[in-house]
Amino acid sequence: MSASTRVRYPSISYITARSYPGNVIGFQNKLPWHLRRDLRRFRDLTTGHAVIMGRKTFESIGKTLPNRINIVMSREISSNSGESLLIRESDGLIFASDGDAALFAADLYSIINEKSDIYIIGGENVYNHFEKLVNKVHLTLVFAEVQGDAFFKMTFPKKEWKILCEEDFAKSDFDEFGSRYIVYERRERRNRYRFLREFYTDQLSKDRWVEQTLIKNEKNITKYQLSHQESFEI
Repeated sequence: MSASTRVRYPSISYITARSYPGNVIGFQNKLPWHLRRDLRRFRDLTTGHAVIMGRKTFESIGKTLPNRINIVMSREISSNSGESLLIRESDGLIFASDGDAALFAADLYSIINEKSDIYIIGGENVYNHFEKLVNKVHLTLVFAEVQGDAFFKMTFPKKEWKILCEEDFAKSDFDEFGSRYIVYERRERRNRYRFLREFYTDQLSKDRWVEQTLIKNEKNITKYQLSHQESFEI
């Protein structure tokens, strides 16, 4: 397959901050620090994209993040048949029964809006769930010893990961602790996609919100499907 015919699919990225030492990312469903610079970076990176999070993370934020599609994974959502389930609460908020359903919603949104990244924003269990699929990690090390009950212990062996950028920031009136921002990228990209016509499962395509989205954005989806078909056959 030539570079001109290779299709670029939405890629999974993590964005998180953890203490150094300790790898703490949260305590009692809250961030154990306040870093205004890091919050602004989070907003700038994720705005316009699909973000996937767990129910506890959504509750800790306390609202739907604006100008993003918020996809919340929750075990409280289930179907009698055991199949994946999506519930659309509003234009910016979707609840998903599991990781497959969450990725389906995130992929559909990203394809329609021509976004190349899906962001996983926590918490611990959600990070662990997608660890084998993530291609890029935006990691902030917070130089503080803090108490925690949620952790991000992922490691980045040099054989598997490379550093794209690294920058230190001092403690300030707006940042409670000093920090280091690092972007890691996997050396061998993880692709996870089946052919598009197989990816839209019967269960999910029957959900009303998916049907409305497909009809409204038929042109963009057809364009994506045709390019995917061409790439698939080469």
